[in-house]
Amino acid sequence: MKDVKRKNGKLSTKIIAILLTLSALSASAKAPYEISVYGGGGYSFLKFRPYTDKVPVPVQNDLQQPPVIYQRPSVNGASSSGASGDLGIGFTGFVSPQVGLHVGLGLGISNIGVKVNTIHNFAADMEDEKNLDENGNPYIFDLYTTISDYRETHRTFCLSIPLLIQFQSRQNQSWSRKADLAQGFYVMTGIKLNVLFNSTYESKSSTLDNTAYYYKLNNWANSQNFAGLGHFKGKSAEGDFGYIHTLFTFEAGMKWRIADNMFLYTGAYFDYGLNDPSKSIRTSIADNNYIDENTDYSLLEFSSQTNMMTFGIKVRVAFIKYSSQLSCPQFNRH
Repeated sequence: MKDVKRKNGKLSTKIIAILLTLSALSASAKAPYEISVYGGGGYSFLKFRPYTDKVPVPVQNDLQQPPVIYQRPSVNGASSSGASGDLGIGFTGFVSPQVGLHVGLGLGISNIGVKVNTIHNFAADMEDEKNLDENGNPYIFDLYTTISDYRETHRTFCLSIPLLIQFQSRQNQSWSRKADLAQGFYVMTGIKLNVLFNSTYESKSSTLDNTAYYYKLNNWANSQNFAGLGHFKGKSAEGDFGYIHTLFTFEAGMKWRIADNMFLYTGAYFDYGLNDPSKSIRTSIADNNYIDENTDYSLLEFSSQTNMMTFGIKVRVAFIKYSSQLSCPQFNRH
């Protein structure tokens, strides 16, 4: 994880240098630009896409019956909920009165909890290297695993870098005489890069059940606790994860003129994660080759794809700088 943090630091330095260069070039141009301070937050959750393949699971309390077919994860499903937010500064350079390019730099946080009622895992043709047949070959078995009340908690602290395009209505076309405000609509969309500096997880489960079927012996085994087969209390784990979290973001709302050179943005936003930063450390119980190691796990892989989603609100205060060729619209107070 130390190597990842060093990479994060180098990448962040390069990105900051690029942003500062863009800001300097835009500030020296004749087009107007905005410097802003923003903050926002909202409700976050993880969207899980289940596996499409079927997973055989033995009938409970009757191991002589054929396996029952389940989907992974189980029909009890998975749920999650949490919150996230960010605070930062932004730069918007306008290429026309209605179109601008926005870059930002901020700090983001998130805290999301995950709950899965039941997870079924199936591993076929595993080798029991600690039990050999008469020819010295390991016995082959299928392993059926059921994990109950599995939970995860994800906490992240990151450098947030939005790269957006902004569309807006003409700001001087509508005046509210009662409030002496110029107002208009705006839309921002693009990509947000979250460089994860401190991302941790905790996982735990209530119970774990392992059952093995040995082909050659035509025998089910589910009471050899010393070999990792049977009923066990759940375990807990914790650790670090992640590197870069890439999100698609969309924001829309109102833009209010609150002074000659100052605007207030109030809007709602939606973020959709394009990758799962915890994917690289997720493991399946089926990945282990030894029975007595099958009760150890950290973050479990129980879906084929996981995407973070956030619905929230955002507030931005922007200071606009006009070129010398443009005149600043003045308040028309009554």
